[in-house]
Amino acid sequence: MLSIRHVLTVSAATLLSLAGSVGTVSAHSYPQTMDPAPNARLDSAPAHVGITYDSNIVQSGTSLVLLDSTDAPVPVQPEASSGRQSSVQPTSDLAPGPYTVAWTSLSADDGHTAQGFYSFVLNGGPVGIIEGTANQVEPAADLMATLTVTSAPDGSSLLRADLNNTAGVERVRIQLSRPDLGTDLLDTQPSGDGGWVLNGNEVAIPGAWHAQVIVRRTNVVDDAKGDFDFTVDTVSGAPAFASASAVAPH
Repeated sequence: MLSIRHVLTVSAATLLSLAGSVGTVSAHSYPQTMDPAPNARLDSAPAHVGITYDSNIVQSGTSLVLLDSTDAPVPVQPEASSGRQSSVQPTSDLAPGPYTVAWTSLSADDGHTAQGFYSFVLNGGPVGIIEGTANQVEPAADLMATLTVTSAPDGSSLLRADLNNTAGVERVRIQLSRPDLGTDLLDTQPSGDGGWVLNGNEVAIPGAWHAQVIVRRTNVVDDAKGDFDFTVDTVSGAPAFASASAVAPH
């Protein structure tokens, strides 16, 4: 006859096994290293664009798309890849300017898909695409959050978040997304004058963008979240929100 202790031990082991299975089922493959690196400034065109993921991927369901500053795909050809790596080679000369790498991965562990993007710059031309400034105020739980979209001194994109009450704020993140690019949750840095900035040149192609400002506060369980939709004009580079204040480029 099995002892109660033996039964409990078996049950505990079963639960741990199930918990491990649940963790495995929810796995995705995310970039571990990128080449070129995010926000890299290159003096010469890269021979290839590649990502090493944090787990094995299914090559047939994994892709890399290289977009120029007009949002047009750059011709590339896949390189031989296996395991956790995916790589493509540009088949035409790259002009100076910003480029966006849009990646999609298919996990070999559970078949789940992940999607995201990052940018790099080939030196010798414009670093970014944004000309001018636009901002908008939206509620974020009990706060009012202001998102400003403009360009940094070097011409790269700069997103700035300001809050009407900064008491107890531990961290501010900005989640950027587009249906064709996926979603990236990005850390901001204090601006030094009361705001938080994201200046990694993530907005390097025109079109419609969604941004969510996410505020973590001391002793507040739920993060405060404010949602913003803005566009960057294809021709002028002007950013705009619906019903937003805007400053024309000088």
